[in-house]
Amino acid sequence: MEITTTSFFISVALVVFGISYYYFTTRYKERMTIMEKGLPADFFKGTTNYLPFVLLLGIVSIGISFGVIIGAYLSSLKINGIDWFILPATIFFFLGISLVLSYIVLRAIIKRS
Repeated sequence: MEITTTSFFISVALVVFGISYYYFTTRYKERMTIMEKGLPADFFKGTTNYLPFVLLLGIVSIGISFGVIIGAYLSSLKINGIDWFILPATIFFFLGISLVLSYIVLRAIIKRS
């Protein structure tokens, strides 16, 4: 039991080390190549904008929660034959609605700027 646990933690540590080593060496080589081509060293700073992703995540989370609430309410009505189907159906239905809504909102934001 102890040998299995120890070997598991050692293997997890090796995997984490391997992935981080690969990430950092690749990033270093990429930055050196960019600097060799004449671009400034701070070329990578401030290039990511997470606000559209956060907005999408928020709208999708709200849609899933509405799906769970409506599905729980509809499944409490005890409709014969489709009791098992109501909750997943409402979750996916409201997830689809929230994805369409987030597309419309993001398209309006991109158009405005």
